[in-house]
Amino acid sequence: MFKFITHRPLWLNFITAVVLAVALFAAFILSLNFLTHHGRSRTVPQVVGKTFADAQKILEKQGFDIVIQDSVYIDSLPPLAIIKQVPESDAVVKVNRTVYLTLNRSVAPMIDMPNLIGFSYRNAIMNLSSLGLSADTTYKSDFAKNSVLEQLYKDEAISPGTKIRMGSRVTLVLGTGVGEMF
Repeated sequence: MFKFITHRPLWLNFITAVVLAVALFAAFILSLNFLTHHGRSRTVPQVVGKTFADAQKILEKQGFDIVIQDSVYIDSLPPLAIIKQVPESDAVVKVNRTVYLTLNRSVAPMIDMPNLIGFSYRNAIMNLSSLGLSADTTYKSDFAKNSVLEQLYKDEAISPGTKIRMGSRVTLVLGTGVGEMF
């Protein structure tokens, strides 16, 4: 069965093996240009700030694949606007590459209302802004100056843990620092 190998001298088999190994290695090296699309590249267009539909048209027209990597909510941007792209615009990449996009959500996410009662005004504002909420203020006679006495949402008391949309406005009732006069 293996007579074609065993009937030759060892040195001839060794030379044949070396020639075959060199030929395979050369074929592999020479085919790398084809396999890796060497020399064929494209510049990534700028799509940050555009809508997803526009970005998709631009990127697919130039031969890029698209993957939505993440979505965040920024209330000052239009829904489904592109916030970030990877690779960055004007980057030179090989053809048929994937561009990863981060979108602005179309609907604000629901978050839990924190318990702000007893907080100082400054701490309450920092807490609300870290959650993506904003605040209006009203005052009520109380000895605790600038301390949050009540938290209201749409002019009704809101308890901690209640789900509200990010970007909502909450009214904080603060103490004036002066008690009621009799």
